[in-house]
Amino acid sequence: MIIKDMFLKDINRDIRGVVKVQQRDEEIVYQELDEYVVTKELKKHFSHFYENYARSVDQPTDKMGVWISGFFGSGKSHFLKILSYLLNNQLVNGKRPVDFFEEKINDPMVYGLMEKSASVETDTILFNIDAKSNTSYTSRDAILRVFKKVFDEHRGYYGDNPAISRMEKFLDDEGNFKLFKKKYEELAQEPWEGNQSNFYFRGEEIIQALAHASNMSEDSARNWFSKIDQADDLTIESFAAEVKGFIDSKDHNFHLVFLVDEIGQYIGDNRNLMLNLQTVVETLGTTSLGKVWVLVTSQESIDDVIKVKGDDFSRIQGRFDTRLSLSSTSADEVIKKRILDKKPTVTERLKAVYPEQGPILNNLISFRGTPGNYRGYNDGIEFAQDYPFVPYQFKLLQNIFEQVRKHGSSGKHLSEGERSLLSAYQEAAQQYGDEEEGALIPLYAFYNTMSEFLNPTITRVINGAINNPNLSDDEFHVNLLKVLFMIKYIEEIPGNIDNLATLILTNVNDDKTTLKQNLTESLNKLRQERLIQKNGEHYIFLTDEEQDINREIQSISVDEMDIINALSEYLFEDIYPEKKFKFSNHYQFNFNEELDTVKRGRQTAGINLSVLTALSTSDLADEELQMQTMNSRDLIVRLGGDASYIEEMEEVLKIEQYRRRRNMNDLSETKQNILNNKQAEVRERRRRVRDLLEASVKEADFYSNGQKLITNGSTARERINHGLSYLVENTYNKLSLVKDHIDSERDLKQKITSNDTGSLALEMDDSTYPNISAMNEIEQYIELQTQMSKQITVKLIYDHFGTVPFGWKALDIAGMLVDLLKDEKIRLRYNTIYLNMQESQKELMDVFTNNTESAKGIILKREKVDAALISKVRRIARSLFDIVSLPQDEDGMMLGIQELINNKKNEIKTYKQDYTNKNYPGLSLLEKGIELFDHFTNQLDNVTYFNKLVEMEDDLIQWDDDFELVKGFFESNQKNLFDNGLEILNRYERDQLFFENEMNETIENSVQELKGIIRNPIPYSEIKDIPGLVDIFKQTFDEILKDRQNKAKEKLQTDFETLKNLSSQEGVSDQTRTKIDQAWTSYLKQVDETTDIHRVDALTVYSSDARDNIELTIRREMEKLSQENSGNEGYPTTIFESKPVRQVRVASLVKSTKLETEQDIEDYLNELSRELKRHINMNHIIELVD
Repeated sequence: MIIKDMFLKDINRDIRGVVKVQQRDEEIVYQELDEYVVTKELKKHFSHFYENYARSVDQPTDKMGVWISGFFGSGKSHFLKILSYLLNNQLVNGKRPVDFFEEKINDPMVYGLMEKSASVETDTILFNIDAKSNTSYTSRDAILRVFKKVFDEHRGYYGDNPAISRMEKFLDDEGNFKLFKKKYEELAQEPWEGNQSNFYFRGEEIIQALAHASNMSEDSARNWFSKIDQADDLTIESFAAEVKGFIDSKDHNFHLVFLVDEIGQYIGDNRNLMLNLQTVVETLGTTSLGKVWVLVTSQESIDDVIKVKGDDFSRIQGRFDTRLSLSSTSADEVIKKRILDKKPTVTERLKAVYPEQGPILNNLISFRGTPGNYRGYNDGIEFAQDYPFVPYQFKLLQNIFEQVRKHGSSGKHLSEGERSLLSAYQEAAQQYGDEEEGALIPLYAFYNTMSEFLNPTITRVINGAINNPNLSDDEFHVNLLKVLFMIKYIEEIPGNIDNLATLILTNVNDDKTTLKQNLTESLNKLRQERLIQKNGEHYIFLTDEEQDINREIQSISVDEMDIINALSEYLFEDIYPEKKFKFSNHYQFNFNEELDTVKRGRQTAGINLSVLTALSTSDLADEELQMQTMNSRDLIVRLGGDASYIEEMEEVLKIEQYRRRRNMNDLSETKQNILNNKQAEVRERRRRVRDLLEASVKEADFYSNGQKLITNGSTARERINHGLSYLVENTYNKLSLVKDHIDSERDLKQKITSNDTGSLALEMDDSTYPNISAMNEIEQYIELQTQMSKQITVKLIYDHFGTVPFGWKALDIAGMLVDLLKDEKIRLRYNTIYLNMQESQKELMDVFTNNTESAKGIILKREKVDAALISKVRRIARSLFDIVSLPQDEDGMMLGIQELINNKKNEIKTYKQDYTNKNYPGLSLLEKGIELFDHFTNQLDNVTYFNKLVEMEDDLIQWDDDFELVKGFFESNQKNLFDNGLEILNRYERDQLFFENEMNETIENSVQELKGIIRNPIPYSEIKDIPGLVDIFKQTFDEILKDRQNKAKEKLQTDFETLKNLSSQEGVSDQTRTKIDQAWTSYLKQVDETTDIHRVDALTVYSSDARDNIELTIRREMEKLSQENSGNEGYPTTIFESKPVRQVRVASLVKSTKLETEQDIEDYLNELSRELKRHINMNHIIELVD
């Protein structure tokens, strides 16, 4: 049986698949009403609509808006048109529209509401707003003007020009419109209807006709005509009033319904138009109170539209209270009912063959990477309903129509809704109508339905392919190209081989394997012709402009090195980003990176990870790669699997380079969009490069140490880790010698500060030193470097044992160096100082953990100290420091002795502090001790230290004996006695001039003896004589002092008596007398109390000076009194006058103090006489003093 004979209705009948709201042919309307399918969803919508609409028949309402939303395939435009038929209810071939729905609705209540609504006189104005809108209507009141236009046309007026319609209405209201039309036709020789657009060219005829048909004079008509364009006073209020006037002119319950198709698409994102619609509907609602209804369709629901607009349109929601949302799910129900309904026998036949054909079909119809709603047949019932179509096509075709409208520049022409789908299915069924049972309609069969609406950039590609001689061998190529175009913008259906094989199926008996082979060959041909491109597994249709850009992209040359560098970045920054390979919990290893022999970054590590792509290994055999790794430190990874990552990466670099060369601002919007899509393509390709590279690593071959490895791991990272682990084990083959690890600097510090003493306590073996084998390696290396007279630093040890074949970490090496230090196998010198565990812990940590300081730490092989030398050292230490025992180990012994020396030096320094400003004996001995002990420092190695101690034994012992005398001096009363002697000498030196003048033999003898003791460097046996000499000095001095005090008091008493006599005269104030008493009483007291002989002399001078000053005061007081009493008789006019007394030292009168000859005596006396006479001539009384 052929396919066209299976259908219940003739597949070739005219069903007017495309809905056009303007079509009003009675036969067409009849067919539309008769074949309209009321689905379950539509029954609900009819019920909701009529419940609200019928209410306005009985009572006023301002909720008179209906918002019908639905995307492509939902049938909203058709639903709107059917409502216009039902509400208007004009007879169609003698049958009311509502009568067609009595059986379709099958609900008495809903049908009753439909009858009720149809019983009211109703005019319906159905229009597509985009089609009715003039291009000039871009202002904020564009919707108002469209409503006004269709309202005028409905009333028989010329809607395209408000001025003309205003004139027509004026004449109509006056009852003169027919007269006007008749006169115009007489004058213009053409009917008025249909020729209103000639308005401005028929001015004279219109003026005459207007004057003839109205009460206007010709001048008035001419004046009106000249100003007609100036009177554009259209407002929403005036329009609503005009509508209300029209309704009022009809029967009492007359209704007017505006049915507006695609209002949402017309408004778009123009908030002004949305506001205009809101105000129009609101005003019509408040003025007409339910007598006017507005029904609109939109792809979006009103809530979504308002949300997107972002402004306050809440009032419009109240007007559009009835909201009907049509889904696309019922489209297949309509199609199955109107197109695919089968004859009963055919239905049963198809159900019967499905059990046999079902498994084959399910195997043929399968998608990869698509949602579950793209599928084959569920069962025999569905097979019987849908055949020869496949269930996935219902959903897919709706999406294709929608996306073609958006992206194929066809949307504004491609009809929407189920009727477009209906047409597509009918035409596809007609195309395959003569095929035998078993045929399946492929996706490309729908192409012809939409081709007439496609943009030339699409059709040129398809037509060009049809005429391409390279593709003329098989129409399969062009059909495949059509399929690729149709799914180009359908993200849910990626264009991979599996999906394309399903979409292009033409028969249930097709062999899918053969089909895929044909697909692959055809796809390659299409790629060669630049009609499609491959993006990973996906094949993509290219428009004309996309082909142009692709050709330009493909002409770009990419350097192979750029591809390698880009792949290298993915491999070593993403797939395997580790910069160190973690071999174990204790060890991580740096490794060098390279891809196709191109090195990446610094090449300083001991092992190499070398990855080879298909660019460099296509002709290399396993044996060659094994040989390359022989005696090397390389892990070679030859990538396996799909090598298309190279092609993908090259394509990425070409696109990116192309984008960099082009200035986006210079490109058309279409090309900008293409390049933006290319950027998304780049992201996808880059993701694929990464995935392909990772998969290639999983399937790679690994080579190391001359072997082809068997690596484990389910991920790329695990496989590389396994390979590197093998490489490390075989490259760092002495790594296992280290069994005990130092994991942190804290652990190292703890090891340094621990009290274990090395081999002196335990024998070195595996039990006491787990790392004994590794330590032996270090010790042997130090021995070898020492024999070669090379300096060995800690850094050198780190560098040597941190590389192949050891690979030990620095902390582990440091720990073993600590063990060797403790075991006295090596010495460590740092900044000229030998470090030890007891005193140099901070320095040891610095050397072992600071890279800079490790280069300063010098390691020396330790020499064993002779036992005899050790014995001598112990003996000297016991003698010198009076100790019983020293540590047994060399370092401990040296540290112990050094500590004793340091203590001794500190003791010396303590004694030296007592010498500050004191001339005590023994200072040079102390300094000698410091000098001797400074020879011993931790800058010396043990052997040198001990030998020097033996060498200096005699000097040290002798010094120590002398030091005991110094200690005895400070620890007995000798220091106090010495201080007393120093005090006497200091007094003598302070008063030396006095003592020289006295020339006291007793004092001079005692002083000389004291000086002899004090200045003796070793006075200790003579210090006992100091007390007697001090006593002699003090006794003699006291006698001299007493004599001086007596003479001074005589002088002070003489001055005192003189002043007392003078002050007894009349005229001297009591104040002066008191001053004299107080001063000389004080002077006399001070002379008695002082022990300072110079003070005694000074007081006699003070007395003389004070006497002179007071005598002057007395003279002035008496002169004052004399002046005051100069007129009184009998008052004496003479005043006692005394000469000033001057104390003079003989030594100050003459210079010479040394007399050797008689002439010297003569000269001395003459000079003394002259000076004495000089003072007498000055009216002074001379008082000679010592």
